[in-house]
Amino acid sequence: MTKGIGIRTYKALVERFGSSEAILDAPRATLETVPGIGPKLANAIVEESRTIDIAAEIHLAKEKGVQILPYTSEQYPKHLKAIYDPPLVLYVKGNILEADILALAIVGARRCTYYGLSQAERFGRLLAQKGLCIVSGMARGIDAAAHRGAIGSRGRTIAVLGCGLGVMYPRENIELAEQIVQHGAIVSEFPMNTPPDFRNFPPRNRLISGLSLGVLVVESSLKSGSLITAQWALEQGKEVFAIPGNIDNIYSRGTHKLIKEGAKLVETAQHVLEELGV
Repeated sequence: MTKGIGIRTYKALVERFGSSEAILDAPRATLETVPGIGPKLANAIVEESRTIDIAAEIHLAKEKGVQILPYTSEQYPKHLKAIYDPPLVLYVKGNILEADILALAIVGARRCTYYGLSQAERFGRLLAQKGLCIVSGMARGIDAAAHRGAIGSRGRTIAVLGCGLGVMYPRENIELAEQIVQHGAIVSEFPMNTPPDFRNFPPRNRLISGLSLGVLVVESSLKSGSLITAQWALEQGKEVFAIPGNIDNIYSRGTHKLIKEGAKLVETAQHVLEELGV
């Protein structure tokens, strides 16, 4: 819960002090001697360890039915643990199963066409029927349609939020969130009461791709966050797929750009399954 502490910094601290408890008990001057920890971060560790109410955070998580999975837990998703900068802890409402390692992210524009919505729901349904867990961001538009497709086929689905699980965003998808929990999980790396913020979504997108074998983009403008998710997938060594659209539609420009750059053009669910080898 201390800003500026990621997995690499945490590992350096544990290597130096031996445990989380020892890190929190260390004096400011000693913390500063650890590589990557300057005066500002050392001060934050000391000050925030005194002021952050951990008991309240744990109580709120239990109250909301949320598990807090540390990076060291055997239940922590294996795909996610393998990326460059996995979250130190993952907040999970619902259940992530071992079978969910066979997952595909389906992402796209919030503002989209009926064609985009129907394709996202269709591919979510068909791929979930084939045993893939559908991962997305529970945003309005393409994301929500992909989740609905998976749920409609009684398949598995995981939503990754850019806010805390004590907040839930967008509000219009609260009913969808309840359905997702029954068919998979809602997850976040942010503390329970973290509000949605535009700065949270790019890092959130690395978790969407990180939980998946590949990313399928359905409708995207050239400035869409789904292109960020596709870029994360490439950096993580994952497959990138895109569905072509109407050349006159601005929401086809992002997907067509991905195809020109080497993303797999997808027309059927079988195209995805063959590329993933599942």
